[in-house]
Amino acid sequence: MERSAIPVDKLILLSIVKQVPGIRRSRLRDAALATLSMDYFTFARALDELSSSKLIHVAVRKNEAAHDAGDRAVERCDLTESGLAVLGPLEEQIPLPTRRFLAAYLDEGEMDRRLADLVTASVEASLNGDYRLTLRMNEEGGDGMTLSLLFPTEKLARKAAAAWRERSDRILFSLMDSLLSEEDEKRPG
Repeated sequence: MERSAIPVDKLILLSIVKQVPGIRRSRLRDAALATLSMDYFTFARALDELSSSKLIHVAVRKNEAAHDAGDRAVERCDLTESGLAVLGPLEEQIPLPTRRFLAAYLDEGEMDRRLADLVTASVEASLNGDYRLTLRMNEEGGDGMTLSLLFPTEKLARKAAAAWRERSDRILFSLMDSLLSEEDEKRPG
């Protein structure tokens, strides 16, 4: 791929991945489509070509904790050294309004991205036929909270996993409130 012949849609993808290393493939798609510079098919073709050219690396990371709604480990995108070398001199070819939009869009979504990576839920079949749901809320600097629950059916475990991903803050608050309630301390035992 010649450096001077890279279409703007590919430069936009390279720029997004540069700004957000390890971005989920789905979030890369959302950011790319939000620029209104490409449609889904253009995005998919451009990402495939960038990946084939080894300018962007797309893969599921080993021991990936984050899962999508289908409970599959998410794919992440990283800029390769070649991708960085190609983007460097060509980044200015991305229209200024698009660069400004992306800077604001990616900055606004940073908290959501961090939260999505910090809050995870996984479902696995246990040896006794139940389904183990493991809920995690990690802190940016290290460990956080892990809670493991057994459910009699996979459907119930997946429903609880989806609830955790959507409302982990409220669920954790309710759990902590129940665990630390002073009402229990006042009851005669």
